[in-house]
Amino acid sequence: MKHLLLSFTILLSLVVRSQDTASVQKKFQITPMPILLFDPFTGFGYGVLANFNYLLGDAATTRYSNSQFIAMNTTRGQTAIQANHQIFLHDEKFLWQGKLQFLNWPEYTYGLGARTPDTEPTKELVSYRAIELEERLMWRLGKSKNFIGPQYRLYSSWNLASNQPDSVSFFKQEAIGNQSYIASGIGLHFVHDSRDNVQNAYTGKYLELAINPFVKVLGSTQNWTNLRVDARTYTSFKGRHKQVVATRFLGEQAIGEVPYMLTPMPGRYFATRGFVQGRYRGKTFLSAEVEYRRNIWKILGGVLFANVHTVSQPNGSIQYFNPALGGGLRVTMSEAQRINFRLDYARGIIDNGGLYFHVTEAF
Repeated sequence: MKHLLLSFTILLSLVVRSQDTASVQKKFQITPMPILLFDPFTGFGYGVLANFNYLLGDAATTRYSNSQFIAMNTTRGQTAIQANHQIFLHDEKFLWQGKLQFLNWPEYTYGLGARTPDTEPTKELVSYRAIELEERLMWRLGKSKNFIGPQYRLYSSWNLASNQPDSVSFFKQEAIGNQSYIASGIGLHFVHDSRDNVQNAYTGKYLELAINPFVKVLGSTQNWTNLRVDARTYTSFKGRHKQVVATRFLGEQAIGEVPYMLTPMPGRYFATRGFVQGRYRGKTFLSAEVEYRRNIWKILGGVLFANVHTVSQPNGSIQYFNPALGGGLRVTMSEAQRINFRLDYARGIIDNGGLYFHVTEAF
């Protein structure tokens, strides 16, 4: 059955691509496809994804914008609905990014630290529902590729319940989860984005610096702050086959009374393939990744990648590093706009691993 689903996904991507011939100058394109994923916790995930590419200015001075709509379920009873966007307005005078997401997502939690055991009572199944809204509007600084502007983020979670008795539940002991909580705050973001394509870059750099305070005066349950740095580079090599080496460093720091479910962790922002989102959590999160991308034959490509991450221990120290290795295949769905279907498999230490199906590159 798994091979049948994979074949269907690749076949659909080829059909979509065949409908995109002679579309070099196309200013709007919709790419639909099914979602299929697998990891040890979610089991199989299935759903639909619609990828929208559109041009809101002169192609010489404005890059393509991108939006996605995702709706999925898993065989473990999880549901996620998400809409996100990255929009370059005319001549890139403004950059507008954001997302809206609903989650009904039972998941295991393991306490804090980079070597938490996979056994009870540390391992705790928690169910909850949440809505997340994140919008930032940044203006361009002069004629550079630098943007700066404010962000508003709202994360509201309710109906949080654990399979553990109150006497041993991590949430009751630490009082950082509760049965409902809200994070609401206005932050400041700086972005340098010189990538030649935001979904599948061959050259350029990306740097994001963000400070996001969440305060009770804006409705937050607790006062805390999130700091984030996301730095990426892309280097293209000439030759018979298109070759790109991409690197990424991602770091997060939470300060104050951060709700446990929002603590920094692997799996967010498509980072650290090979580890289930939330398997390790800590107030400090650091990760590094390198990926080699190469065209193999016509519309078929392949990648090899390695990553390593760490999260802080409960006392704030860094003691352990978690590496992962992986590889994948790419099928070009639109050569003009560099839209790829990707299939990746990654393996992390201590029985972590996962299979990933998606449109566009991981970073």
